[in-house]
Amino acid sequence: MPEPFAALINDADQRWHTFWAQKLNKRYPRYVASDPAQVYAALKYVRYHGLAIGDRFVEWGSGFGVATSLAAQLGYEATGIELEAGLVEIAESLAHAHRTGAEFIHTSYIPEGYISYEHIGGTDIVPDDSFGHQSGPARYEEMDIGLDEVDVFFVYPWPGEQEMMLKLFESVASEDAILIAYYGDQEICIYRAQ
Repeated sequence: MPEPFAALINDADQRWHTFWAQKLNKRYPRYVASDPAQVYAALKYVRYHGLAIGDRFVEWGSGFGVATSLAAQLGYEATGIELEAGLVEIAESLAHAHRTGAEFIHTSYIPEGYISYEHIGGTDIVPDDSFGHQSGPARYEEMDIGLDEVDVFFVYPWPGEQEMMLKLFESVASEDAILIAYYGDQEICIYRAQ
């Protein structure tokens, strides 16, 4: 693995150990990091095999922002979406330390125009068709582009949210966009929107 990527991953690993030593995992009990070497391998595969039609990358639930920063190092215009402000700060600090150019937005990955709900067996997502809802491409207020303009998405979904994230991808992505889904235990899947 080239040095800039290895340095970022090693730094993220040190920050992860500090995070646990300071018991910050209790503040964010649902946060679990993906294996950055596997994520790098998947991003590199998509990049160097020309699977993506462009350079715009979004990570849903970016946590420490490792995938977003790795994508930026590979030349993507990379944006991480994260609900927890403290994790956004960690991600921004990591990206700044390695001059990746990655950007992070503090918001839910459920975009405007959609609502999610829990049910027995998982979580689902549907378009918000309530009174006064504006139709059009899904987007995040803080982004200049719609999600239909993103070329590569990355997600490490919670158990019970895998199907919801696939449904979200199918709903918002343009034809030929790529989703890299990390499922843990050395399982990464790459999907293409139809």
